[in-house]
Amino acid sequence: MLNVSLLGGASFSVDGAVVRSDLGPAGRLLACYLFEFMGRAHRRERLADLFWSDVGSEKGRSALNTAIWRIRKMLDMGSMGAARHLVTIGDDVLLEESQSIQVDTHRLENASKLVLVRKPGNTLTEVDVYEVSSAVDSYGGPFLDGYDGDWIFQERERLHCLFVRSTFELMRASAIQGRYEHALEFGRRILAMDALRESVQRNVMLLLVLNGQRGEAIRAYQRLANLLRSELDIEPMPETRRLHQVILSGEIFGRIHEHVIGEFNLPQD
Repeated sequence: MLNVSLLGGASFSVDGAVVRSDLGPAGRLLACYLFEFMGRAHRRERLADLFWSDVGSEKGRSALNTAIWRIRKMLDMGSMGAARHLVTIGDDVLLEESQSIQVDTHRLENASKLVLVRKPGNTLTEVDVYEVSSAVDSYGGPFLDGYDGDWIFQERERLHCLFVRSTFELMRASAIQGRYEHALEFGRRILAMDALRESVQRNVMLLLVLNGQRGEAIRAYQRLANLLRSELDIEPMPETRRLHQVILSGEIFGRIHEHVIGEFNLPQD
């Protein structure tokens, strides 16, 4: 089994052993590109221009051919050689989808469909929660962290949004069930990756109150305010300040239902 990790960096392992390939920087990015977009055909000219634009068209094509050969070698390692899934059809290069190749971004995307693409009223099963929770747990950081390029930035933003939305739905489901400690865990997972996401900061403040931790909710606001000032030189949003005030004054206990409905997008009774 070839395991490909693209979240938080890039690494490859075969049957549990880390692969130390000789792909080179551009070849490594090509491999990541093919793994991320498995099942799609890519024009050779496009790939050469994307990863070897600085060496001229002839040298670029030659470098592409060498990189494809080295990727095939890597795919052929382990007990389930997958080199046969990297095929060339005319001027197209295609890495076929295969059960012998597992990519963490694909797992996140497939798991996100369980919570983001479902009919209203359908509740998450325990199996769904386990699968989605495992996928968001494996979110090691931004897609190809440390690399740049338009296609990387686009995928990075898309996958980060999937992570946040999926984890929010897990938090929301746990909050509805009254499992506030579990809901807080999901909220903290989001904030560990995106501490400036103020809507989630409000969710966590409210969950702390529901969990009997009003003092910690007040401290959470203070940490957020300090972070916003130091990072962006701004104050918290008006709705965040209002939530802080009702928590600070104790009014939150008379309006808790109103705030739960608003923060977790619940339907009105």
